[in-house]
Amino acid sequence: MQRAFVTGESRFLYACLSRGFDPSIVIISASRLLAVAAYKALKRKSDFRGYASTSSDAIDLLSRSRPGIACIVESEAELTYGDVFEFIARSCPATRSILILGNVNSLNHGSLPQADAIVADEDIFLPVNPLYQGLMALIAGTVYRSPSIVRHLADSPVAIDSPPPDRIILSLRDQQLLEAYVLGLSNREVAQHLNLSVRTVQTYSGQLLQRLGVNNRQKAILRAIEIGISFVPKYFTNRAS
Repeated sequence: MQRAFVTGESRFLYACLSRGFDPSIVIISASRLLAVAAYKALKRKSDFRGYASTSSDAIDLLSRSRPGIACIVESEAELTYGDVFEFIARSCPATRSILILGNVNSLNHGSLPQADAIVADEDIFLPVNPLYQGLMALIAGTVYRSPSIVRHLADSPVAIDSPPPDRIILSLRDQQLLEAYVLGLSNREVAQHLNLSVRTVQTYSGQLLQRLGVNNRQKAILRAIEIGISFVPKYFTNRAS
């Protein structure tokens, strides 16, 4: 967990400063050990606003501290902090939430909480740090799901994602298109690689540009970098070589 918090911290803090984002954080977890580990990983202890283990304590802490970030760690077989996410959505409009999941199967019990970023614990040590990308998404006002979360949602017949309605949502297809933009692939090349029609690729691309609030590929790449997306070839590796 320490690597997850520290990697890219300077860039994260600079992004907070440049956007006027409050980096203060509360940590919510039933496991005191996990909470202590997260606290020790924070380089700037002055940003820490407190720790809570129960939903009622968490809501009280959020009411008093109004942090920029609520880091919620779920490690059980079922999600337990749904009312905390509801409170944030209803009463803490300036607070962004990041959910760290120890068990992705906990998503199989209905709708996901309205978390801005959801990171599977098993993804934390991937080369492209998903927790860092999640934190950058909070600053940019977008939604982030780590790779294991995306795969699980795609395969699960019951898990329903319900992110905050005012956030930009980048799906797996969006991420594929962004990588194609970086590699300079044409719509026809993307269609061939993903086994889609050119018209379908054009439709997806237009929807992506609209979500990012831009009108061309170059601006989409710049906007994605601003959000915090790192472009490491994943979907078109044979084209990148």
